[in-house]
Amino acid sequence: MSSRTPLVQAVCPSDYRFARNAEGGFHPRYRYWRDMERQRVAALIVSLGLVFSLNACTYEEPVGEESLPGFVSPAPPVPVPDPEPTAAARQDWGPDGLFYTDTGIPYTGENKWVSAVGVASFTTTSTGVVYVDAGSSGVVWEDWEHAARAIGRQPWLEPNGTRVGHQWGEFREIVGNPSHDLVSWVETTDGHRGDIVIVQPSTGKVLARAGINSPPEHGVIFGSIDDAALYYATSPGGGTIAKVWVWRWAEGAAPQASNLDVADVSGDTWAVVSEDRINFQSADGTVLSSVHTSYGDRTAFGSGLSPDGRFWYAPAYDLIVETATGATVKIGRDFQQRYGWAGPEELTLIGPGISVCSAITGICEGPFKSRKTANFVNHFGLPVN
Repeated sequence: MSSRTPLVQAVCPSDYRFARNAEGGFHPRYRYWRDMERQRVAALIVSLGLVFSLNACTYEEPVGEESLPGFVSPAPPVPVPDPEPTAAARQDWGPDGLFYTDTGIPYTGENKWVSAVGVASFTTTSTGVVYVDAGSSGVVWEDWEHAARAIGRQPWLEPNGTRVGHQWGEFREIVGNPSHDLVSWVETTDGHRGDIVIVQPSTGKVLARAGINSPPEHGVIFGSIDDAALYYATSPGGGTIAKVWVWRWAEGAAPQASNLDVADVSGDTWAVVSEDRINFQSADGTVLSSVHTSYGDRTAFGSGLSPDGRFWYAPAYDLIVETATGATVKIGRDFQQRYGWAGPEELTLIGPGISVCSAITGICEGPFKSRKTANFVNHFGLPVN
């Protein structure tokens, strides 16, 4: 028979803490159990502390939800910097600035222009920005040192009756070129449509003028301008192009109408629609490359080709096409509302925010403006280049 003190009742090994011997004392293994329990409690406390620490490092407050009462949210983790270039360098006024208007207020980056209060439309040139003042309707040139001078007044605007149905890209009533000291608009004479003029903005000198050979109620949609020619279209309204014209003003020639179905023309590169193709061709009709007509979806006359005609933007595929070869570059953004060529090799996209994309690499900066502006993108205006 065992020499151990008999138990009053049989218990499981883990129940030594409840068992007493015949004299009413604790079981001899009670001390062993007590020490083991203390170790288990200590280990549990350490585990709970570790779990809480890990949770505190990874917790993020749900977006749009409130914290629990009495709960203080831990600091969010430090975000990893975006490896893409930013648009911060475009804050400064100058040839490389990011120019746009927001509800008529002009900006460079996030900085408002100092001299202009309201802008109806504007364009960029090699020597500065040319804009139509929203209050006076004067045409103003402002150079890269912020010296401003009036170079014209009250460009003719298409009557509201024929503007109905126009897309945003068809409101091109002034045009410049970031690579040239040139700008063009239609004069207003006695309240009616006057001549087209080509002006050197840095001097204010009118270099050439020509009459418009189309019904007086027709609007004028500018395509592009360079040191050799001005390209424009006449429209009866409703988004319809009546004729496309080329004016080789540097030669002293008169504007000539084209008999081709022209999607756009710039820098002597013509985008001509032929059945289900868009042919990029030179002025003599030599086809340089060709794409399907779907590459012209969501474009408008004057906005498809870059200012020098080297590139074509295909919004339906987020592609930029090199017109001389047909080679394409995928860009890293799309647009929801508007786009425009900021320069010979740069495309600006609006919605949401503002992004600037390289036609060479496809790399985009931005979005520059907050994505919270997605519902207000129609407020933005881009230079007419």
